[in-house]
Amino acid sequence: MRNAIPNLSQWLYLLPAFLIGLGGCIPSMVADSAYDRSVDFQIYRTFALLEPEMANTSADPNLYEPLLDRRVRDAIAAELVKKGMTLDAENPDLLVAYDVSVAQDASTASPDFGYAYWFGYRNNYSTSDFPNYRPVGQYAPGSMLIDLVSASTNELVWRGVAEGDILATQTDERKIRRAIISILSLYPPNQPVRR
Repeated sequence: MRNAIPNLSQWLYLLPAFLIGLGGCIPSMVADSAYDRSVDFQIYRTFALLEPEMANTSADPNLYEPLLDRRVRDAIAAELVKKGMTLDAENPDLLVAYDVSVAQDASTASPDFGYAYWFGYRNNYSTSDFPNYRPVGQYAPGSMLIDLVSASTNELVWRGVAEGDILATQTDERKIRRAIISILSLYPPNQPVRR
């Protein structure tokens, strides 16, 4: 009578395929967020994406990649729409900005701007009431930031960050979407019910 339990060595060839499949499930981006706890996020129903403006740094302006910008903007809009928000360029409740870092050669880095070049949105919105605010230049290269700004007060109300391996010249839509999904999965923040 043959042994009804298969020999373990017969199944070892499946182990690499299993590990590769499991590795695809592990996100390469770790996201975090911060927000103004005095804000009721339920009031925000509409949003608009801010237009990009180049950062003022000594880095190579040719690193700005319009295709990356378009993919990031499209992915952010798609995720916010999935959350029940409406894109409204004329009368938004929230303004959406993003930044992506680009590594820069230390020998050409400006002392005024640190070791990284950023592209995304350069806007003048207030961060005075924002808890633990860090300027964009203090994030590591490869990071993506998404800022949500109250259109009525021009105050930063929510920031999501994924510190990972996004490159400005990278146009891999799957990686971009994974980062944005990871960041925006934290929005809206879980808040206690207001009394």
